Amino acid sequence: MSDALELKPIQVVCGDNNLSNDQTIEKCSQVIPGACSPLLSPTQVTENNNKQHLHVDIDTDSPSQPKLQRELQKVKRELNEVVVWKLKLWMLILIIFIAIALVIGISIIVCAVGHDDEDEKYDKSSFVVARYFRGNFTVDAKSFTSDTPDEGTMIELKKQLTGVYNSSPALERYFSSVTIINLKNTTVQFKLEFMMPLEHEELIRYILSLKMVKNVLLQHLYDRDAGDPFYIIPTSLHMEDG
Repeated sequence: MSDALELKPIQVVCGDNNLSNDQTIEKCSQVIPGACSPLLSPTQVTENNNKQHLHVDIDTDSPSQPKLQRELQKVKRELNEVVVWKLKLWMLILIIFIAIALVIGISIIVCAVGHDDEDEKYDKSSFVVARYFRGNFTVDAKSFTSDTPDEGTMIELKKQLTGVYNSSPALERYFSSVTIINLKNTTVQFKLEFMMPLEHEELIRYILSLKMVKNVLLQHLYDRDAGDPFYIIPTSLHMEDG
């Protein structure tokens, strides 16, 4: 026996020898697609098989897409169905939402316009009980228009205090008057008068308390600039009942 083996090509017979060449190729292709085709190379056969697998993978996911489209078409058909007269379902839904929005808007407007604040209803002529506060403060000497304080200075200070309490939402209705008692050098003594109704226990405890009346004036003083005319030094303010 020879040491070297001789390799011979193996012929694959696909079918009966009595069949024609075309019939043989057709039978072989049923067993192994593309295996017996004389026009396809092994590389082409592999590519065809890969394409077939790829086509199978795509077809596997494809049923989900038509299902979604069917659902969307079903919803569209339901929305386009005529419900009342010539109104379609989507038109009826839109009308309902618009009607609800209009009802809410009209209700808000009516409540805002027709609401009366009971706290704003008061008769000032019924305020017959007087409440007084006395106090003093120091005016910055640099804010005077002249070296010697005069009657004009007292008028300006009275106007300033009157404006403070007339602009207070809480105290304006009870405020009556301001009196400048004395102006000596830069120290000013003043008196405040408030009028209350007969039932005023709660007013004295909260709104017309000494702390409340003093803080309203003190806040005004801190809001002013030091260079303003007739500037009152906030830390110099002193106030008491009476």
